Amino acid sequence: MLAKIAAMRFNTVVGRKILMAVTGLAMCLYLVGHLLGNLQIYFNQPQFDAYAHFLTVDMKPVVWVMRIGLLGIILVHIIDSFVLLKGNYAARPIGYHSKTWARTKSKKSKKSWASTLMQVSGGVVLFFIVFHIWHFTMKNPVASPNPGYADGRGHLTKLVIQEFQNPVVSLIYLGGLALIGMHLWHGVSSALRTMGASNPRYQFLIGLIGYGFTIAIVGGFMSIPILIWAGVVGVAGAPTH
Repeated sequence: MLAKIAAMRFNTVVGRKILMAVTGLAMCLYLVGHLLGNLQIYFNQPQFDAYAHFLTVDMKPVVWVMRIGLLGIILVHIIDSFVLLKGNYAARPIGYHSKTWARTKSKKSKKSWASTLMQVSGGVVLFFIVFHIWHFTMKNPVASPNPGYADGRGHLTKLVIQEFQNPVVSLIYLGGLALIGMHLWHGVSSALRTMGASNPRYQFLIGLIGYGFTIAIVGGFMSIPILIWAGVVGVAGAPTH
């Protein structure tokens, strides 16, 4: 399969779909690492702050190179999606006289709200990512005072908890994560099929992998604002609401 991919021309429809799948799966790997880092806020808050300090201070040049690389992957993914969409419209310049939801025609159809709104959810997710980087990575609180620094270390734990105690901030994040979930719900299984996991016998399993991954990732991220907002999680040693 690797030889087939290596020989693929990425200016063809199939090649662009493979490029879309590879960049999408690369972002999924990033989400796994990002979630594992964030979940430290539950188990070891000093380690969570040390982890944030390591990334933003000790490894700052390397992390910025990685961020630029991730941004490049995201841009390639977005541009590729619009090129494929343009090709779809070009293949059918005259629209349908009437549109019928695919699942009303065949239960085998993979058409869903998630697949139909991929470009919309992807566009909103992009804005959400930019906001998230500005908000927490660059430490710009919108609903609480900046907790400041001590010995060169930013109190990211305190900042995150103070921000998510505000219902508006929590709802913004939950909405953004819901759109990421919508994107992953269709995207993960579709990417796996594009990369070769297309045997009809395994389609149910591929679907389960995609849905399971989406629930685990989005559920993990959503748990943080929900539990903080509900007062279950607070700064270690401080009373929760």
